[in-house]
Amino acid sequence: MKENQGNRKISIVLVLLISSGLWFYSAFAQDANSNQDKSGLAGRLAAFDHLLNIGIAAPLTALSLTGATFLTRTGKSENEDSTYTHLLEQAKKNLIKAFVIFLACTIVIFAFDFIELLLPVPIVIVEIIDLAITYSLLFTGFAYLANAANKMYRTQAKMGY
Repeated sequence: MKENQGNRKISIVLVLLISSGLWFYSAFAQDANSNQDKSGLAGRLAAFDHLLNIGIAAPLTALSLTGATFLTRTGKSENEDSTYTHLLEQAKKNLIKAFVIFLACTIVIFAFDFIELLLPVPIVIVEIIDLAITYSLLFTGFAYLANAANKMYRTQAKMGY
């Protein structure tokens, strides 16, 4: 039992260290290109790009993983309604899909921040591709989270809570 608690504490510390390191990297990547003079379309795209950063995508990834883990660990009893079990399974699948999509969104944000660091001059087409991919992933993840929340709400309505 003590071994499991020790491993859990080490895992939590590692996750916090990695998350904080990634957050600092993202902040550095965002600030490195903000020193360049951007006007017009490039400036508006950069401002819109800075709205979605790792501080938003990483907690959403953790939220969906936590929900999926919670639903996976809730035990099934033999006398549960099949509709209830089916809705919980669908909610779990939607949370796992949201986790994968938010994780992909986080990785894409890092990749494009790195590409923007390597570019000597901001290129508008790279900003447009960055925005299209990251925001489409973000809103797809939101859709899966909303669907999972709907399924979980319906399970509670079926149980009469």
